[in-house]
Amino acid sequence: MENPPSALRDWAHLPTVAVQLISEKVKSITDFVRFRAVCLPWRSASLPQPHHLPPQLPWLMIPYYPDPEDTYRGNKKDDGIRLFYDLWQSKMHKLHLPETIGKMCCASYRGWLVLVATRGTEVLLLNPLTRAHIQLPPFTTPVKVFGVDKEDCQFEASYWFEPYIGNFVISKLSFSTDLTDPNCLIMVFLQRTCRIFFCRVGDTCWTMVNMQPREIKNTEFADATYHDGQFYLLSHEGVLRVYHLNDPGRRLVHSFPQELQSVTKILLEGKSGVYVVVVRQTEGEDGGEEAVAQEDQDDPSDDTKEGTEEGPKQKIELYQLLEQSLGIRQITDTSNTTIFYGDNHHCLAVCSDDWDLLRGGCMYMEYVCAPSAGKDKGEACYGIYFTKLDDGKSKLVVRDLGERPRLWPAAPAMWFQPSFV
Repeated sequence: MENPPSALRDWAHLPTVAVQLISEKVKSITDFVRFRAVCLPWRSASLPQPHHLPPQLPWLMIPYYPDPEDTYRGNKKDDGIRLFYDLWQSKMHKLHLPETIGKMCCASYRGWLVLVATRGTEVLLLNPLTRAHIQLPPFTTPVKVFGVDKEDCQFEASYWFEPYIGNFVISKLSFSTDLTDPNCLIMVFLQRTCRIFFCRVGDTCWTMVNMQPREIKNTEFADATYHDGQFYLLSHEGVLRVYHLNDPGRRLVHSFPQELQSVTKILLEGKSGVYVVVVRQTEGEDGGEEAVAQEDQDDPSDDTKEGTEEGPKQKIELYQLLEQSLGIRQITDTSNTTIFYGDNHHCLAVCSDDWDLLRGGCMYMEYVCAPSAGKDKGEACYGIYFTKLDDGKSKLVVRDLGERPRLWPAAPAMWFQPSFV
C-alpha cells in the first residue's frame, strides 16, 4: 500500500542547519557536486567552495600537444577539451578549458595547473574545476636576484627561459599558503636551467634564488620544492642544498648515503615536512638502477618505452628529511601512504586512512603501454599501473587512456588533485 502524499517526507525543505551539517560530512568532491545538484535549497545551504574536504583522490591528466598554429591537427581546431581520468569512478572527465589553448600545462599543485604560453609571453595558474585563474609574471621581463638589492643586478629573462620554453619549462610548482593570501609565495623549478624562481601574486617579475657558480658547475639537479620558508634543491648525485627565504646568505648542504646517489630521487612535500621518494629497479632486471635514472632523462618521444601488462619492476622507498641535522630517515611503515607518480617527476602522496577505496603501501604510476587488442598497434597509449612498495611488482590497472602525442614536447601526464579552493 502506497503512503499518502501527506506522509512523504519533503527532503527539499530540510532545515538549513541540517543540510549544512550533512554537507560537511561529504568527503569526495564528486559526491559534493552531486549533493549540491539535488535541489536548489540544498545547493543554497552548502558552500560553493568547501574548505572541509580533505585532499582528494587524484585524477590523471592526459597529455595534449599545445599547438597554437594548429599545424599538428590539420583542419581540426583545438577546442580546449582536456581529459582527466578518475580511476576511482572509472570515468573520463572532459573539461572545456580554453585557457589551455596554445599553452603548455607544465605542473600541478593543490588543484591548480601552471600554464606557459609560447615563448613565455604569458604564465598563469588555472583551477580546472572553477576556471579561476591567476596571472603570474611572464618569462619576458628581467629577473631579480634573491638577496641582492642592486638595481643593476638583473638578468634578461631570455637568458634563462627562452631556450627552454618548449621543453617542460616548469618542472615543479609549489606555493606556501592559500592563493588568496597576498603573502603567498609561488615557487617554480626549471630543471633544465638548474634554477629556482619565485614570486608573489601581483609581482611583475620573477626572483631567482642566487646560487654560486661552484654550486652548479658540472651538476644536474633532479628536483626542487619549497616548505616552511626554505627552498630545497636536490641533484641527481644525491646532494641536497637548502636556501632560507629570510636569510639569503645561509646555505646548508647535505650529501645522501652512497646507496642513494645513483637512483632516481623525487622531493615530496607533506604536512610533516619534506620527503624523498626513491625509485629503484628491482634485482634481476636488465640495466640496473642506472637505467631507471636514465629513463627519466630520455626524450619522451622515444617509442621504445612501451610497457607490458606486468609493468615496470621498480621498488619504492620513502624517506623523511630531518630538518635539524639535514639527515634522512627511512619510513618503514608505509601502510597508510599511497604515492602517485607521473611524468617529469610529478609525484604526490595521499593518506589512505582518509579513503576506503585506497590501499596503503602502494603506488599508482602513469606509464606508456601498448594498446589493448583491437587497437592500432602503432599508437602507444597511456595506462595506470599499481605497484606494491615493498616488492616492486606492478600490474596494469587500466589502459587506452588516450594516445600519446606523436610530436614532442607535449604536456606531461600528471596527477591532479581536484579542488574548489
